[in-house]
Amino acid sequence: MSVGLPTKQMMEQISIRPSKESDEASVYDLITLLMGFSLDRESFHDVFVQNLRDDTVLYYVAESDGCVIGFASLHIEPQLHHAGLVGEIQELIVQKTFRGKGTGAQLVSRLEQEAQKRGCVSIEVTTKNYRVDAQQFYEQVGFTRTHVNFTKNLKLNQ
Repeated sequence: MSVGLPTKQMMEQISIRPSKESDEASVYDLITLLMGFSLDRESFHDVFVQNLRDDTVLYYVAESDGCVIGFASLHIEPQLHHAGLVGEIQELIVQKTFRGKGTGAQLVSRLEQEAQKRGCVSIEVTTKNYRVDAQQFYEQVGFTRTHVNFTKNLKLNQ
């Protein structure tokens, strides 16, 4: 994925704003695109609404011509091993036709600004091993590889 610098015209066409409940269907579509499979709608709704009301979870959308074309979330928590607040980007997705035009970089920039305003000492992100384009994107917007992440599924029957 080639990010490059967006032109002024491209940046003017995209707006970044806090997400709201009426964005749920668009955000659901983007998250299922990111994940590659459908999620239970009722469970998704419950988590979406709960997180919108949580001051430690920030949801932002990117819009173009009134349509949601990107989504990003930042979860802020105090961590002992950082002796302070850390922001974690848990989801970041841009519709395929808008990739490489600066939309993802604008979302990350907004998350970084909000993390700084709230006193975070760092911001982190994790991505799947096979998402090489995402890894390259994060490096291009200033992130450094520092961790190895392990996951264990706790759902039964999977």
